[in-house]
Amino acid sequence: MFLTLGRTPIPLPTTLADLLTTLADRPAPQGWAVNTSAGWLFPGHLPGAHISAAALSRRLAACHIPNRPARTTALVALAGDLPPAVLGPMLGLHPITAVQWRRRAATDWTAYLQARQRALADGPPYPGP
Repeated sequence: MFLTLGRTPIPLPTTLADLLTTLADRPAPQGWAVNTSAGWLFPGHLPGAHISAAALSRRLAACHIPNRPARTTALVALAGDLPPAVLGPMLGLHPITAVQWRRRAATDWTAYLQARQRALADGPPYPGP
């Protein structure tokens, strides 16, 4: 099975193809059934709506799954690829905040590399076997 976005067909793994086929074969909801949350992976408390980011964050935290490191990593990666003038409006960030993320993404790693090279030159921190 292929998924075509624009003009490019993308081959799908069998498992994903089966899920999409099942979804496509499901009859469209009508009447009050349209307001159900059955179509959402994380349904919210309002019919037909997904869970809010804050509520999902609390649920993940309750299961001891931290989401802050992943969010920070994603923001740093985006800030490294996009200028602040694009990043800010795209994510709803204040211009100063977008510039700060850009600076964080462009951190100079030369001090770390020099320390790492010194550590490797000095040998392992523990006796070898």
